[in-house]
Amino acid sequence: MSPSRQINCLTAASSHAVSEPVNGRVAEAFRLFNSFPDNRSAEDDDVSEPLFLEQYQQAGESIEVIGHWCLCMVYGSCKAYLEEYIREMERDYRGHGDLRQKLAGKKAKNWFERCRLLFLEELGIDWRKGPVDLAQLEHLNLTRDDVTHNVDVMSILVFQTDRHKEQHPKGLFIDDWACLGLGGRIKVGREELTAALRTVDGFCAWLEGIRLHYPSYIKSLAESQSSEVS
Repeated sequence: MSPSRQINCLTAASSHAVSEPVNGRVAEAFRLFNSFPDNRSAEDDDVSEPLFLEQYQQAGESIEVIGHWCLCMVYGSCKAYLEEYIREMERDYRGHGDLRQKLAGKKAKNWFERCRLLFLEELGIDWRKGPVDLAQLEHLNLTRDDVTHNVDVMSILVFQTDRHKEQHPKGLFIDDWACLGLGGRIKVGREELTAALRTVDGFCAWLEGIRLHYPSYIKSLAESQSSEVS
């Protein structure tokens, strides 16, 4: 069980749909726009804006939307993996009881934190001891919430909520505008998606290794705790 298939698909999709336009196609389009002769008349036409400005802006907006979609898919792959992980642990190790019911009963601010508490308190798996920065996973989760729920009907741009900004004033998905005091604009390009994919892949691979050798993991954990006490 692994989200690697979804992650590989997203890697290809984001590479072609996000990075190529940003680094190549949009720049090429802008060059072509500027190569057309501007035959507008200053007397008869509106020449206050560059030629093809609207088309260029539409291309940029399309990139924004594709980046947001790819981020939501990264989030969805991680969430689906964790949900399936819980079902399989519940099936293979019946002593844990109804893990999904226990998950629903966890008191936390969001599903990510509830899931973290379930793994820690019921399965003995501490995400903070994993190979990835837990803050990056949380930042990804909050960014997905922003692009899904904090949208403005009049704009393609998405900004951080106050809660997200308080927890992560700077981060992987925060545009440089935030440093200029213009608000935490969400930015999802090739570099951001590549980093997010690696984080999720590394996190899930670590969890999968524990699941496949869970009895040995629990035994090693008990021995470690026993030695700390003594």
